[in-house]
Amino acid sequence: MKLTDIKINDLFNSDRRFTFLVGAGCSVSAPSCLPAGHAMMEALINYTCKESEIKDIIELMKSGTLRFEALVEIIRNEIDKELTLIDYYSQCDKPNMQHFFLAEMIKQGNFVMTTNFDFLIEYALNHSGVPFKEIVPVITKEDFEIFSDPYELLKKKKKSVYKIHGSTENIITKKSTRDSLVATIQAFGSNKEGENVFQLEAFKRPLFENITKERSLVVMGYSGSDDFDIVPTLKILKNLQDVIWINYSHNIDIGNEQIYEINDNTFQSLNKMDINLRKVIQILFEIWQMKNVNNVFLVNVNTNNMVQKLLETQPALSSDNFSLEIKEYFKKIYQEVSEIEKYYIPYKIYYEFDLDNKAMNCLKNILQIAEKLNDKTWKTLALNYIGSIFRRDEKYSEALKKMEEALELAKDLGSLNLKSLVFDNMAMTYNKKGDYPAAINLYKDASRIDKQLGNLKNTAVNLNNIAYLYESQEEYTKALENYEEALKIAEKLGDLNLKCTVLCNSGKIYIDQGNYSEARKRIEEAEMIADKLGRLDTYSSCLIYLGGINKDQGRIQEALKLYEKALEIAKKLGDPEFVDTMHTLIKMTKGKGEGAEEDYEMGIDSSQEIIKTKQEFICNSKWNIKDIMNFLKGFLNGFFNSFRDSMNWQRVKTISKELKPNMLDVSSGDNFKAVFHIIEGNKKTRTIQMEWEIRSSTSNHIWESLVKALTDIFKKPGIKSVKKR
Repeated sequence: MKLTDIKINDLFNSDRRFTFLVGAGCSVSAPSCLPAGHAMMEALINYTCKESEIKDIIELMKSGTLRFEALVEIIRNEIDKELTLIDYYSQCDKPNMQHFFLAEMIKQGNFVMTTNFDFLIEYALNHSGVPFKEIVPVITKEDFEIFSDPYELLKKKKKSVYKIHGSTENIITKKSTRDSLVATIQAFGSNKEGENVFQLEAFKRPLFENITKERSLVVMGYSGSDDFDIVPTLKILKNLQDVIWINYSHNIDIGNEQIYEINDNTFQSLNKMDINLRKVIQILFEIWQMKNVNNVFLVNVNTNNMVQKLLETQPALSSDNFSLEIKEYFKKIYQEVSEIEKYYIPYKIYYEFDLDNKAMNCLKNILQIAEKLNDKTWKTLALNYIGSIFRRDEKYSEALKKMEEALELAKDLGSLNLKSLVFDNMAMTYNKKGDYPAAINLYKDASRIDKQLGNLKNTAVNLNNIAYLYESQEEYTKALENYEEALKIAEKLGDLNLKCTVLCNSGKIYIDQGNYSEARKRIEEAEMIADKLGRLDTYSSCLIYLGGINKDQGRIQEALKLYEKALEIAKKLGDPEFVDTMHTLIKMTKGKGEGAEEDYEMGIDSSQEIIKTKQEFICNSKWNIKDIMNFLKGFLNGFFNSFRDSMNWQRVKTISKELKPNMLDVSSGDNFKAVFHIIEGNKKTRTIQMEWEIRSSTSNHIWESLVKALTDIFKKPGIKSVKKR
């Protein structure tokens, strides 16, 4: 990263065409005075959570663990089905200097996208002389499909504002868009870290590609901590000219602005930087690393001062500031939050981030209150979720005991929804316990109820789970039957994420059966969807699967092309272990080195095992660290047993059921060693070693690839899936 002598006027010159991406920070300054994400979150937490839990939850917010959309989705699900809290933003009709600057940019033929829920850009356009009839807010799925080409609106002299996180209303037509907002918040609130906009709402991709093509993207109003879907999206856009990130710096006025250019050396200097700036620079380096843009700039400047200097005519701002107190607004829209709800909302947050002791305390309080009130519904929920925590701790008998209590209550209540919920939870428990037949029967019970209730998404999820369990028992015909039914539902729902997952899962079975024609058909379709959704891991997995098919059919050159393509993705992802693995596969496919053919067969098979494992992390419902650890035990046993002979294992000590690894460490020497450190209650550490003779570098690459995938996951507080119930 280098400090340039470029000035703001050099960046914002008439030769560039701009698209602006606008975050909440742009609506904070007077007279708008809308709260930024953290201020609104803190108010919500204080109003809806038990006093004893507030401090811990605010810490989760401050650390960036708890996101705005995730909190709002929990609130929506429990006490605010219509998302009336978002109406708070519509109360403000006082645009500030930044909104007027954006309005002027739109008038000059530039484009604006925003994740904000307010109408302040529309108001600024109107105050700047643009009639309301010429302003086109783009909010709903239908809007994004009709107005996917912003140039068409430009030709018609329309001024567009693209609201990518939705809005409660189209302020121009006065049409309610609340249903669209709720759907978007549900999708964004439950997504996992690293997913992009297109994985959640694929219909927005044509707009993103059209609105950014051959343009400089200016990012304003983002702190770097509220970028959970934006950054992954920017990383996969291919036709941008530049990215210009405006980093609000209160004390740096125009004339003293600092403009840095991100380059290949940026990563090396990250640790030397101010901690508040490090996150933003990390983001920009990741965008630069994809090599899809010509330049990436970081601009440290007072944003208000910058836009004021860039505007030729100063707007007349309101002399009064917006001053509606958030707490007073909540009192107006919400009934009093019950004692149970004040424990349940923290429970949901704690459980999401694997804070099981805190989650359990909340559930025990809920159970105590529910028993006192004789509230059987809440008692059912509390018992069911207590069982979930026991399952995480591998206390399966205790987990099932609580769930069976919950099931009896659900039957007494005659609640199909509660019965489905408990059946699903019990199925997951039997699955983790290794009792696959029992798990299958319970998933079938849940699936039947979901069909009866018309809940197609949950039905498809359960069918996928059933299919995978049949596959695990090598009952491939039954597995394919269930995958096929899940695929039909995914197609009916238009759920591309689920469709992609099912196509991959079923395609792998056809590969194992040698039915390459059907396997190719499914994997190629999954590849196309993964590319459309920006699921690079899945896309590269499909390339490797297809490469294996081509190799088996003697199409070596076609296989090499696919492996080279996967190698390029590995480089863009900045994954050195993945890069090494692809180099090894390419080398083997070319037939270089002693024993290359045998190594190749082992490499392809083991790489596909790793891919399959990674797919598990993507497609299994609500993964968390403990679930992954449990899955690993079974996977590693199977993996080592499958490849022991071909890799000439000298010694493999199986991992016991009690093994609970929470850190993987790798060292190498004459023998390649995987060391599992077990941290027990008193922080006592013991070590189990598994050693084997390295017959070739292949085993090293296989292990490193697996360890990298797992350690990356262990760094996160929790893993969620496209299949979340």
